[in-house]
Amino acid sequence: MSNINLLPWRESAKERQKQAFFILIGVSCAVAAAGVFAVNQYFNHQISAQNQRNQFLQHEIAILDTEIGQINEIKAQKQSLVNRMKLIDTLQQSRNVSVRLFNDLPVVVSNGVYLQSLNFSPLGIDVVGKAEAYNRVASTMRLIDGSGWLGQTTINSIFANDTTLMKLSEFSMRFSVLNNNKSNPAPKQ
Repeated sequence: MSNINLLPWRESAKERQKQAFFILIGVSCAVAAAGVFAVNQYFNHQISAQNQRNQFLQHEIAILDTEIGQINEIKAQKQSLVNRMKLIDTLQQSRNVSVRLFNDLPVVVSNGVYLQSLNFSPLGIDVVGKAEAYNRVASTMRLIDGSGWLGQTTINSIFANDTTLMKLSEFSMRFSVLNNNKSNPAPKQ
């Protein structure tokens, strides 16, 4: 008679395969969990390192912002000093304008032109006067424009005044100080 094995060997083989499968799944899950943990730790380390770099950069940016603020204050002080220097230079250049103007008036005012008033303003010098003829006023304007430091002469009004014994024309004009250097003296008549 033949040997018959009545043991359920198929069931034990299935059981062993099942155990091997679950062990393999458990090992796979453990390896996957370890991989996820390792990747998570790596990214957390990278994030932490980047946050430290960001904090360092923010600290350095704050330092640079204070330095930029100081630089802006220095620039504002410099601009203030430059403006003061320009004002002082302008005042020094213009302090002798009235003296020089009164010195040169006999040279630039033609004969027959009589000045009644001179008014200094930021726009120029306003002159009111009387003249024996219109061409004398025109000659005075040419002499002012040719003086080298006075110019931009404009006549505001000129009209004949019949109320005086002499027939004098009243006029008003304006001219500017172009150049306050003493290198260009006024021309002689």
